[in-house]
Amino acid sequence: MRKLFIVFTLALLFATACNEQRASESTHLYIVATNDIHANIYALPQLKTLVDEYDKLGEVLLVDAGDRVSGNAFIDDGDSPYIPMIELMNAIGYDVVTLGNHEFDKGAATLGEMVVMADFDTVCANVVSRDGSIEFEEYVVKEVAGAKIGFVGVVDTDEQGHPLGDDAVYADFIFTNDVDTAYAVCDKIADECDYVVLLSHMGDNIDESFIARSPRCHWVAGGHTHEVRNDVIRGVQLTQSGKSMARVMVADLEICDGEVVSTSFSHVAVDDYVANADIVDVVADIKSRNPELNTVEGYAEAQFTHNGVANFTVEALRCYPYADKFVPDVVFYHFGGVRLSAILPGEITRGDIYNNDPFNSVIMIGTLTGGQMREFIMRKYNSVGEGGRKDKESHYPYFRSNVPYEIVVNTSGDADDVRFELEDDKMYSVAVCDYITKKYIDADVVAAQFKPAGVSVREAMLKYVRSFNGAPLNPDNVLHQREVRAEN
Repeated sequence: MRKLFIVFTLALLFATACNEQRASESTHLYIVATNDIHANIYALPQLKTLVDEYDKLGEVLLVDAGDRVSGNAFIDDGDSPYIPMIELMNAIGYDVVTLGNHEFDKGAATLGEMVVMADFDTVCANVVSRDGSIEFEEYVVKEVAGAKIGFVGVVDTDEQGHPLGDDAVYADFIFTNDVDTAYAVCDKIADECDYVVLLSHMGDNIDESFIARSPRCHWVAGGHTHEVRNDVIRGVQLTQSGKSMARVMVADLEICDGEVVSTSFSHVAVDDYVANADIVDVVADIKSRNPELNTVEGYAEAQFTHNGVANFTVEALRCYPYADKFVPDVVFYHFGGVRLSAILPGEITRGDIYNNDPFNSVIMIGTLTGGQMREFIMRKYNSVGEGGRKDKESHYPYFRSNVPYEIVVNTSGDADDVRFELEDDKMYSVAVCDYITKKYIDADVVAAQFKPAGVSVREAMLKYVRSFNGAPLNPDNVLHQREVRAEN
């Protein structure tokens, strides 16, 4: 367990300073902020211990900046998807959360059930449900030792005017601009609060744009881009803790006579804490509901990196025995949909396969010319969101393929061309997941040239792993799509 002697000593020193200055005792409020947990339930027993240890030193509020789900089949699949995550968060004692884009993945009914089941506040100022069936608060104010701490929540809005993801899952909701709404609501509550926290699922690059407007906000506890940040920008603290809860942010607010007199922020490694036995039991109960996910389907000879998992997914789509003897010349898969950052040496379970595609995507088969491929690759690479801001998933090789290619990038950082050994006017057989046909290929082209293959990505990956008949898979961890400068 993490030793807290130094932290306790610092707390005593702060209290002494407060007593000398104000003739009053101080209270330390520890705000523990998580983000982009992505259903990593195995770290939650340690999080509970961490929270309990800080609770011995002062008051604790536990908050989250979105994307608690999507990444673990024990949470994402089953009869009540996502609800087991709420069970765990209730047991640990969360206080306030905002929404990430993945909270919407299963649709309005599931999201509504999550909100109702939660023992904590869900704040998201820039979304309302069209029929009013789900109520989200713009903000909530928590009073600790006489100080009023305001929490505002906001989720990203991309170029379509809604969070990143499939258009269909957002059909039951209305969104307002993320930055504009965050600015307005922080301003709205600033006079009634002693300290304002924005729980942001906009991404740290957009958080910086928000801070550039000099908002009446003290701390942006962020998520979405999976970065590790702990910076002060224009007097506003900006933090983010990566993904999958390898670490959390702990903010130490010293409060004297109802006033926040000092703050400090630090990342704390969750692995430094032992697991809480009660939460271990809750995790075990959740896993017992879907035991088939532990079925061993194959073996990895060595570690697959994130690029290796992407290549594995592409190869599974390429090798699948499609009906009518369809054989794809070209396969594309979007890197944002490759949810496993690694496959470790050893057993590959059915749960691992499902975790790599928590969306249970469908494969689409059809044809594209080389020119049509070049068009949608460049369009995605150059994509921007609201206000001309770069898309989170743009300006890097987003589409992974069995066909190597080079993206020719100009001095402005945009793509001018795509080089590959495919002819512009020649038609090629193509297999992709349906997210690509829905989001990135022209709708008229999709309607005329594609059809569902009648098989899911998960099924293709399972069949591919099983085809090795117990022999280990060797990873291809090479990135076959690269960026080159125009002069090259």
